Amino acid sequence: MRNRLVVAVAGLLGLLLGSTPAAAQVVRVTDLNTTQIRALDRSRTVVFLQGGMLEEHGPYLPAFTDGFLSEQLVTEVARGVVAAKPGWTALVFPPVSVGASGSNELGGRFVFPGTFAVRPSTLRAVFMDLASELGEQGFRWVIVAHVHGSPLHIGAIDDAGDFFQQTYGGRMVNLWGLAPVLAGWGLPVAALPDATKKEDGVSLHGGLDEHSLMLHLKPALVAPGYRTAPTVTGTTYDESFAAARAPGWPGYLGAPRLATAEIGRGIWTSFSAAALKVTLEVLSGTDPATYTRYLSYLVKMPLYQEWIRSAEQRDQAEGEKQRVWLERRRAPR
Repeated sequence: MRNRLVVAVAGLLGLLLGSTPAAAQVVRVTDLNTTQIRALDRSRTVVFLQGGMLEEHGPYLPAFTDGFLSEQLVTEVARGVVAAKPGWTALVFPPVSVGASGSNELGGRFVFPGTFAVRPSTLRAVFMDLASELGEQGFRWVIVAHVHGSPLHIGAIDDAGDFFQQTYGGRMVNLWGLAPVLAGWGLPVAALPDATKKEDGVSLHGGLDEHSLMLHLKPALVAPGYRTAPTVTGTTYDESFAAARAPGWPGYLGAPRLATAEIGRGIWTSFSAAALKVTLEVLSGTDPATYTRYLSYLVKMPLYQEWIRSAEQRDQAEGEKQRVWLERRRAPR
């Protein structure tokens, strides 16, 4: 018995120290040292970068709602990868807790309690820098889960993925930027009863779907007032954007009161399955360019075009403000 125990402990230590690289495993990069990271088989290691947008979601959901969704998605997809691909390692990074363009910008509000965003150009630079670090160290497979629907946010991460592929020849996939993954979220919502969908309307942010998801994943963080929350929405994109511009907008569009954990479970099951399916396809050789990008739909819509223009103008203005400040600071005194 003692000998078997020694062998078992030695095997566990070997796994932790990287001496058994053939074992499929999910590991956190934060727990590894230089020797262990160097020993990873780059051809069979998939890096998971998870986002953590801090964004207002109205009175009933936490500001880290998108971050919780991203974190859970990484957890489930990473586990799914190592279960489906023996000998592979899922290398999970800590959350990159910045995102661009909170959904409060739907109503032209660049400042809103709960949103702490960076400029789209900053987000692009962050992920391109990470792409360079990973590429220079020989990593070939990178999956990004950064659940947030702003067009410039999505575009910034898409750009980083294209940069990684064209510069290093690897694959860096923005899951939230791919239409087949988004369809996993949207199909269960489309199957809801007509009366439910009618009241929820064109729910662009913090509506029935996100409240349901959080009731399923993090129920303790959903304020009980959602049960009597007034419906704030429109029957068209124009009407919903107008609702977001109205004085006193609470920070959501939709019908939170209709949310249930059961609906959330259905959305999550479909969404996470779609994300895992696409991930496994890419790891098996499918070119990410063959998937339709979510951004290709958004940039064709006049209201989103207006949002993009205003956000780009603010990005440039804030960048110039910072540049002028730095120039003054560096000037001889």
